[in-house]
Amino acid sequence: MSEPTRSTIAETRRDQIFPRLDERQLAALMPLGERRRYAAGEVLFQEGERHSGMFVVLAGSVEITRRTASGEALVTVHGPGGFSGEVSMLAGRGAVAGGRAREDCEVLAIDEAALHRLMVTHAELSELVMRAFILRRVALLEGAPSGVTLIGSRLRSETHELRQFLTRNSHPHSYLDLEGDADTATWLARFGVGAEELPVAITGEGAVLRRPSLRELADAIGLGPDCLDGRRFDVAVIGAGPAGLAAAVYAASEGLRVVVLDAHAPGGQAGTSSKIENYFGFPTGISGQALAGRGFVQAQKFGAEVAIPRRVVGFDCEAERDNVLVLDGGERVEARVAVIATGARYRKPALPRLESFEGCGVYYGASFMEAQLCRDQDVIVVGGGNSAGQAAVFLSSHARHVYVLVRSTGLAASMSDYLVQRIAATPNVTLRTETEIVELLGDERLRGVRWRHRGSGAIEEHAIEHVYLFLGAEPNTSWLGDCLALDAAGFVRTGRDLTPEDLEPEAWQARTPMRLETSHPGVFAVGDVRSGSVKRVAAAVGEGSTAVQLIHLYLAENGH
Repeated sequence: MSEPTRSTIAETRRDQIFPRLDERQLAALMPLGERRRYAAGEVLFQEGERHSGMFVVLAGSVEITRRTASGEALVTVHGPGGFSGEVSMLAGRGAVAGGRAREDCEVLAIDEAALHRLMVTHAELSELVMRAFILRRVALLEGAPSGVTLIGSRLRSETHELRQFLTRNSHPHSYLDLEGDADTATWLARFGVGAEELPVAITGEGAVLRRPSLRELADAIGLGPDCLDGRRFDVAVIGAGPAGLAAAVYAASEGLRVVVLDAHAPGGQAGTSSKIENYFGFPTGISGQALAGRGFVQAQKFGAEVAIPRRVVGFDCEAERDNVLVLDGGERVEARVAVIATGARYRKPALPRLESFEGCGVYYGASFMEAQLCRDQDVIVVGGGNSAGQAAVFLSSHARHVYVLVRSTGLAASMSDYLVQRIAATPNVTLRTETEIVELLGDERLRGVRWRHRGSGAIEEHAIEHVYLFLGAEPNTSWLGDCLALDAAGFVRTGRDLTPEDLEPEAWQARTPMRLETSHPGVFAVGDVRSGSVKRVAAAVGEGSTAVQLIHLYLAENGH
């Protein structure tokens, strides 16, 4: 049996990206859409247009194009049996490409609601369409730069934040660096932008956003959600990490109206991990971003509204009817049940000027983007947990040398054995025990560090410009105010961990809190934010899915 050639593999992949539906599949789709005719050159949908739906070509052809810095680029041409769309269609977000009739054509227009019905009711077609949608987004990310162009300086933390946002949300974009790209000056002159106004984002339509917030950028490129103010859901999930996404997938697949709110990107803290090797079912490992991306698309497939970037800044626990969440833009969202899945963030050491170096020398994740910043340089990884170990191993293939600094006498007590062994076997990784950073050196960006050995007190200075911090965990619960009972460290207490003093008698006359339920009836906490939880991705996913069973019990008991 001969092995497949590179050309046959490419053909197979293209057939998966741009499959052609047969007569039986087209017949199954007919009840879901509306037949329309378009003349040659007529636009079906524009790049950036929301809720455009999917178009299946019945006769003629439709060309798909994208805007690039040098003009319009042809992506593909769909003939009879072909169909438009990619993953943004599932959420009604802005289309990342445009479509127009290449010649007189007839199409079947399937709107967003019908597309979700397709995903639930037609298993074979759902798999074919979903695979095509996902692979098309991957191809767009791997292809020539198009869509939004980000121009920034590696010396400014705002640039790193915007790049990280676009990358972790898998949004196609190109980046020009003031210090590293010769074409940057030409672009700045072309759009009338001064270096002091960086970073800027230039949309496909040519709009120039000077030092935009994440929300401003997302809304301008169609990545943000529709207005949420006043909308009511069955379940509101706060946090799109593994626990939150798992809760959303199970709740939405069981027919509940779900909204997921997150301030940055799918994946939470786990989304910054370069590779997770001990997650069940992935023997070769999977990056945190890839795992989160799959969960994100899965939640959208079942109809969950995933609202990113939308930060929850308050919880109105005195509301008479439903749980009311207050968002950073002043919007208020109501939900019969709330799931707190805001996770934890890495603890910041007490170092002078730490915040001034964040994003320009100090980082709290080690994805491919951060790895490109330190190629062939020495770096420091601080921390003794699995995240630090994964980062050290990953960075060792990019950096010249990796120093792992821990305050303890070793790694065995806090890191999985396979990572301990791999660090020991990697020649360009050095473990420094009983060692801590005492000073960060530099002006606009990090230029060096001083570290101290805790036993001897000896201080060393090194010209290292990249430090990756993975220190412990602090819960993201400050936005809750006094609404829920927290433990001494600020994590949310649930179930049997709640004391009688935590529970208001009027609210808990008939029953006691369920296992993942907080001190407020109908509010659950899952994943790293929950007091006593196991800080592992698999445990977070398990809690998120388990919470949905408890949610059904709560809704049934309360007459919903």
